[in-house]
Amino acid sequence: MFKAFAILPNQTSHSVESIEELAHLWSQDGARVWVDLERPEEEEMETLDRVFDLDEVALEDCLHGEQRPRIDDYDRYIFMVLYGLYGLKEEEELEPHKLAAFCGPRFLITVHRYPILTVRQVKARCGRHPEGMLGQGVDFVLFTIIDEMVDDYLRIVDRFDDDLDKLEDMSFEAEFDDALLSQVADVRKELLQLRRLANAQRQLLRPVAKGEFDFVSDLLSQRFDQVCGHLTDVIETVDGLRDRILGIRDNYHAALTHRTNEIVKALTLFAGILLPLSLVAGIYGMNLPVWPPAGHPLSFWGVLLAMGALGVALYFFFRRRKWL
Repeated sequence: MFKAFAILPNQTSHSVESIEELAHLWSQDGARVWVDLERPEEEEMETLDRVFDLDEVALEDCLHGEQRPRIDDYDRYIFMVLYGLYGLKEEEELEPHKLAAFCGPRFLITVHRYPILTVRQVKARCGRHPEGMLGQGVDFVLFTIIDEMVDDYLRIVDRFDDDLDKLEDMSFEAEFDDALLSQVADVRKELLQLRRLANAQRQLLRPVAKGEFDFVSDLLSQRFDQVCGHLTDVIETVDGLRDRILGIRDNYHAALTHRTNEIVKALTLFAGILLPLSLVAGIYGMNLPVWPPAGHPLSFWGVLLAMGALGVALYFFFRRRKWL
């Protein structure tokens, strides 16, 4: 899906619906444009290539593959590969979506195969106030997109924090769920993925924050430095959450050990009471003329009474030693 915005040197703005109209506006000196391609076709990319003269390898990366976050510096523009975390809705699972961007002094082209909520929000804002967005430069539009993508990272971290609160409470419960470890493992896997993305994109944005590109204003370079700081906060928070995961696993294993010890203790006490009774029954069951005689009518009940008395004595002995 093609959508573009243009602002001319006389500060008139245009919402562009076709590449032909875009080519006409771009031909005017001083025009600034933002082009967004959602689910692009190869023909659309080829047409953009004829208008803006883009690198073929970068165009191929827009359409295919899941490249690592990176920034390539060309003579007239930079090419960036970024990853947002939300599509049109907040997914239950962490699902990064690739965003490729060409940014030059007067043009910004964003390409993504999947709908990204952040880009749609910025497009809606640009449609309402194009002078306020493009009027400040295409680098400002790029900054706005990246800044809101990083805000999504912070929201994801908060969501994981809430999830770990619930898992931590579960780890302290007496009757805990055996699925706790698998849930913790899933959260840990997603946190590792989030940390890798945040760290890679922080490394990507550092040259921009240092002002290494002339078409990025000094003010925006400072703002990009703040974005890098937010990514650092994400990384440090993720590291703290990973420490909490270790604590949850320790709680789980401690509770499991305690429950196992209680079971072993109960079984041992039962065995301690029953083994002497089995001894009495075994001795009395031998075919020997011992007291009480087998033919006596009260011998059976006498043995049961002796065994019961022995069991009760052992029970109170264990209680006195505080084993029960």
